[in-house]
Amino acid sequence: MSQFIVAAFDGAENSSRIVLERLEICQECKLLLPNDRQKSAEVLAAAVQEYVPACVVLMGQKPVIRDKIAVETTAELCHEERHTNMDAATVTELIRGAGYGAYISGGCGTSYCNDIYWHTLGMGMNTIFLHVPCKKNIGDMNALVKAVQTVIDGLAGVPAML
Repeated sequence: MSQFIVAAFDGAENSSRIVLERLEICQECKLLLPNDRQKSAEVLAAAVQEYVPACVVLMGQKPVIRDKIAVETTAELCHEERHTNMDAATVTELIRGAGYGAYISGGCGTSYCNDIYWHTLGMGMNTIFLHVPCKKNIGDMNALVKAVQTVIDGLAGVPAML
């Protein structure tokens, strides 16, 4: 059993991939998802089955934000919503405590991010989705990585977790 899986989408310029690569966590905890709805859901489901994590932290990039992390609470598919069972306010405070901007967002978008969040929430996993800025909207990549690392390190203190 692994404590957690942290997943991000592939792509050389994808900021979530860059953050994932720079996190100081075990390699088995890192999962790179293909940019394909069905394949990414299959890859994540297989990893969850193999490692049986206590929680999953998903990351994707959101083009409209700058130097902030959007902590997503909801995924929607076919007018049906699924909500995280994690305390998004605590996750947001962890990020802010690391000196990085953060806010709670109620919608994960309509693309790959929303789709993988929807599927993971459907597995009944403790799951949170972090939208990070696109590379061009990140003033300090080290500060962003530190903020995400702080969330990972603080998972045990997040309600509905571990």
